[in-house]
Amino acid sequence: MLDYRALNSFPAVRSFSANTSNTEVQVPSNASFMTIQSPQHKIFVTTEGEDGGAPSAHRLEVVSGGAVELKLAKGYNRQTSIYISTNGASSADINLIFEE
Repeated sequence: MLDYRALNSFPAVRSFSANTSNTEVQVPSNASFMTIQSPQHKIFVTTEGEDGGAPSAHRLEVVSGGAVELKLAKGYNRQTSIYISTNGASSADINLIFEE
């Protein structure tokens, strides 16, 4: 699990290595947008799951080198965590950008 809830200066760029199991990313409460990108591997992004668990069937597939930007809701509708995993790669670099 990666806890980025304390970030409060934006934009904030973070990188980590993911694998075929979910990595839970806890998002900063002040962030309005989150961009997720992997330069060399296809990845899965979902709002459902648990840290270290299998990727959800309800997921977004991001192609190698592609990126997805998520608009994060406010209030009670806000997702507090996003789950990221790779598609078949033993490990992959993941880049995150949090914006206000």
